[in-house]
Amino acid sequence: MTKTNLLFVYGTLMKGFENPVARHLHSTQNFLGEAYFPGLLFKVSFYPGAVCIPDSENKVYGHLFKITQNQKQLLQKLDDYEGIGTQFKQPNEFKRDVIPVFFKGQSLTAYTYLFNAPYNQYPVITSGRFSEEA
Repeated sequence: MTKTNLLFVYGTLMKGFENPVARHLHSTQNFLGEAYFPGLLFKVSFYPGAVCIPDSENKVYGHLFKITQNQKQLLQKLDDYEGIGTQFKQPNEFKRDVIPVFFKGQSLTAYTYLFNAPYNQYPVITSGRFSEEA
């Protein structure tokens, strides 16, 4: 997997959410602003899922962070939060990936957590913004 020091979040880890992992992220890393990637956002439950579709006209909006400290520990904490690893039900519902994201007119690469299961049965969030659904 390509390495990067950027993290893109589009659901319950965005600014405005107050769960313990979101608070940890917001208090330890640098918030850069809103970004997006081409793909689909859908409502799985009280949280969203997203898939990256490079040629899609639909966009998934979220928040971009610069990882400035303890990257390995942060990614492990996020993997646990997203249910990634052999200790969780297989196949994992999400996977961590590095994808292109667009921020202030630039294409950058960032870690994000993409849905790792069939998603056709879930309602699409057409705005691409989970904050409008939450």
